[in-house]
Parts: sequence; C-alpha cells; structure tokens
Amino acid sequence: MSGQTSGQPSDLLDLIPVNAEIVVAVGAIPAELVAQYYRINPRVQWINLATPDLSYSDLQSETVDCLVWDATLIPDRHPVEHSDFEHSNLEYFNFEYFNVEQLPEILHRLRQGGQVLANIPNPQYWRNIVNLVRGKLESFPRLSGLTLGMIQNRFQEAGLQIYEIQTRGQKDQEFQQFQQLLQPMIQALGLEPSRFATQTAAQRYIVRAIKSTQPPRRLLIQTLMMAPTACDRVRVLEPDQFSRTIPGVRAVAAAKAWPQVAPVPGEEKVFIWQRTIMSRGEHLPRLQQLLQQGYLIIAEIDDNPLRRPEYAENHYLSYRGCHGVQTSTEPLATFLRQLNPNVAVFQNQLAYLPPLDMAKKVDPEKVNQARRVTLFFGALNRERDWQPIMAALNRVLVDYQDQVQVKVIHDRQFFDRLAIPQKDFEPFCSYDRYQAILQTCDLSLLPLAPTTVNLMKSDLKFIECAGHGVAVLASPTVYQGSIIDGETGLIYRTVKQFEAQLRELINHHELRQKMATNAYHWVRDQRLLCQHYHHRRDWYLQLRDQLPQLNRELRDRVPELFTES
Repeated sequence: MSGQTSGQPSDLLDLIPVNAEIVVAVGAIPAELVAQYYRINPRVQWINLATPDLSYSDLQSETVDCLVWDATLIPDRHPVEHSDFEHSNLEYFNFEYFNVEQLPEILHRLRQGGQVLANIPNPQYWRNIVNLVRGKLESFPRLSGLTLGMIQNRFQEAGLQIYEIQTRGQKDQEFQQFQQLLQPMIQALGLEPSRFATQTAAQRYIVRAIKSTQPPRRLLIQTLMMAPTACDRVRVLEPDQFSRTIPGVRAVAAAKAWPQVAPVPGEEKVFIWQRTIMSRGEHLPRLQQLLQQGYLIIAEIDDNPLRRPEYAENHYLSYRGCHGVQTSTEPLATFLRQLNPNVAVFQNQLAYLPPLDMAKKVDPEKVNQARRVTLFFGALNRERDWQPIMAALNRVLVDYQDQVQVKVIHDRQFFDRLAIPQKDFEPFCSYDRYQAILQTCDLSLLPLAPTTVNLMKSDLKFIECAGHGVAVLASPTVYQGSIIDGETGLIYRTVKQFEAQLRELINHHELRQKMATNAYHWVRDQRLLCQHYHHRRDWYLQLRDQLPQLNRELRDRVPELFTES
C-alpha cells in the first residue's frame, strides 16, 4: 500500500463500532481495508472527508456515530473505484493532514455516545529525537504530532472522554541504549524516568474517546475455552472481537488455560466457562476463587449436554454452579432453565458477509455448459442423519454424473458411499479453509434426523451457506424455523421429496440462484453479528447489577460454594 508511513490503519478499523450507521474518516484509510469493514457492517455509510477545509456538504445527516482520524497516512494516488459492494463508494483522496484545531468543527455532528478513534504520531518518539539532534530534518514527520499531554487537553476541551490510549512502538535494544544514554539528562531536568520512557517509546498513539459527560462503564470479559476446535470462532473469538469495539469493554480468551489478564481499577469482571465439564474436586475451588474476587460467572454451551454423561455425573455443576448460562438456541435454553433460571440465548451469527460470487450470476445455460453443479457436505457426527437419504442421493448422482460433482469435508464414510468418481474429500480443516471450499459450491445438503440431540442444534450451517451464496436442501429439523421453504431454500420431509427436489435444484440454475440470493439478503438483514453483539454486554451488565441476588440464588443451588474448605 503505497503512500503510507509506519501507521497501521487496521489498528483503527479493528476498533470502529461494528454497528455504526455513519462513519466519517479523516485521513487516507486504504480502500481495501475499508472494504473489510463493509463485510462486517454492509449497512454503514462511510464518508471520507476529501478536502483540507473539511467541507461537510457530503453529510446528509446531522448524526455521526464514529469519527476515524488517522494522522499518519499520506495518499499519493488519485481516486480509484472499488466494486465489491455497490454502495461502498471507497476512494483515495489527495488530502493534507487534518489539523487538530478543526476537531471541534466536526464534533457537532457526532452523536452523544459517539466515538472518536485517532491514530496520532508522537513527536517525542525516541527516533525522532535522535534524527532531530543529528540534523536529519527530512526524516522528521511532516506533522509534528501531539504530545500525550496535548492530546489529553485537546480532547477534554472538545468535550470528549478518553477511555483508552494505546501505544505503538518497539522497545528494542537500541531503545534501551537511548534510555541509558539520556539518564543524566533525565535526572538533571527532574523528569520522571518511567514516564519519559513511556512517552519516548511510543511511535504513535491510538486514542479512543467517547462524546459523553461521563466515562463509559468498564467491563472485563474473560473466557476459558475448553472446546476451541469446534466452536471457538463463532461462539467466543468473533463476539469478543466485536465486544472490544464497545467503549470500556475488554475481552480476552484462552484455550484450555486460565486467561492471563489483571483487572484494572473500576473494571467489573465476567468469567465465562466455555463447554467446561466441571467436577466438584477440580472446579469447586476455582469457582470459590472467582466468587471471592467478585466475578460474575457464566457458562457458555451451544450443544446438548445430554451427549456427555459426565455433566449429569457431576450433578450439572457446569450450569448450576454459575450465576447464568448463555446458549445458542431456545430448545437448549428450555432444558438449561431446569438447572439455572438465568439463561440467555445468543443465536449463532455471521461476523463477515462475503460479496456474492459474481460467477454464480451468469446465464444459466452458460453455467451448465462451463462447469458442473457442485454439491457440498461438511459436518461432524452426521452419519445417522445422512444414511436415510444416501440411496436416493446416489440415484440422482448416477443419473447426473456428467453434470454434478461433490465436495465433502471431514465425513469419510459419507464420501466413500458416494456412487460417482467426481468427488473431492478434505479432512477436518480450519474454519477459513471450510469457508473457502463452501464458497466454490452451488448447493449444500443439510440433513438432520429429529433426535433429542439434533432438536437442540442451531441453524449455523444454513447461515453459513446463505452467507456464501450457496442454495440449500434441508431437513425440517432445526431448519424449518429459519428457512422460508421455496424462497430461501428447500425443505424435504420424505426421502421421495428429497430426491425430487434435488433433481429440480440440479436442473434449474435459476431456482438455485433465486434461493441463494434471497437467503444471502436475509442473512444480511437479520443474522449478522454486528446487529446482535451488544446484547451480550448488556446482559452481563444487567446481571452485574443483580449480583447480590444472584449470589443468594447460587448459594441455594450449590451451598458448598460458600463454605470454607
């Protein structure tokens, strides 16, 4: 990306509130990075201020959700078009540095509670000092930047509450030598050594502020992941990533290890046990420790606990021993409320919405001539679900073997039973690889038998297919609550119906395309994480406010948690 200095615009993009309706960017944020934000939040209106005098004529609304100010980037290209999204309007502008004195001029557009994210070079950075002393003025930043004290004063004068300042810069061996050489000067000037080291180590500051008269409520969310392979990304890592864009929220997670992070003063604490099978001997002391430290304790589960007898053998301590439980479906919540009355449902959502594959929008006759229809199947523990339809599936595959190929992930038995040679197998793979394979397919099979375990599963497979523009043929179990039959997918209720509908989907590109597009738009409008992530933080704070009462309820359920060992 030409035209950049050492600034890292992704630092700011990772912090933009992902539910923002209007974002105003000051500085040359690269178009490809802004396109990534559109995949998270496709409804946003992103406005680049193009002129040095900051004309606001492009703003149609008085209310701005977030101001992104990057003072470290200089563009050197003319405007370029970006076509991933019709509404993206992403361009590079010939733009001189934004003057901090103009900050109040834009803040009247910022709503109460809106955020300012700033990437500001530090003129006190130690290499700048060395270059200045050596007379290498050409190496000194074009913008002298703001010192830490100046940043704090200017933001306060503008009515902004700074709730976090991050630093960027390496404390390498050369930096340590610089500090040692300047020790006599530091002492002679009466400077505080640790503060001087902090100020000179920062090449730039990442400043996060909120337009408010009060500082944000601070919340620390710590998660211990005991099943990271199966569901860490959807259930923990992506919600954590989005939660970190909320002012005052920190979220950290560790796989099968206690998260190493210390609370800061005034920070309310939440500890989440993800898919943890708790035993009294091992986990009672840990739970007691968390209670003594004032944590709100939450269990996270997105699978039927009846699949693992260890839960019952330990009297469901995993759920009874926590203040609350979060899960993915209402049937799961109904079961869990027998063990703990404080249950919240956070459905599985898509964090990123890929652009629709333009290759799937060409003329259907050309598609049929150019390539085969690609069927997809990828899931864990589905042998009993696909066995009833396997004979019918093979009859269709044999009849259309010149027009169809199949891609299978993980399930070797399913792959081996397929009656055509046009098939590809991928072992258990990363989530990114799974999505890349899914993106290349036209039609996905989603069979689920109506068992007790399956009835508590989520509709995530359909959501993933819809987000990648893949049509689905699904069982009614789980999916009839999400799929609009004939509009966003097809639902089969008998093996005969499965066979007939599969033939229809292979034969008719228009039908596949219509349903895939409808499902894609439904996910965009209803099931993106950016539309729902706030609910978790709101629920945690609600429970934090009820913590004394929740502790009394917990004492009634598991009294041994409150007895001294």
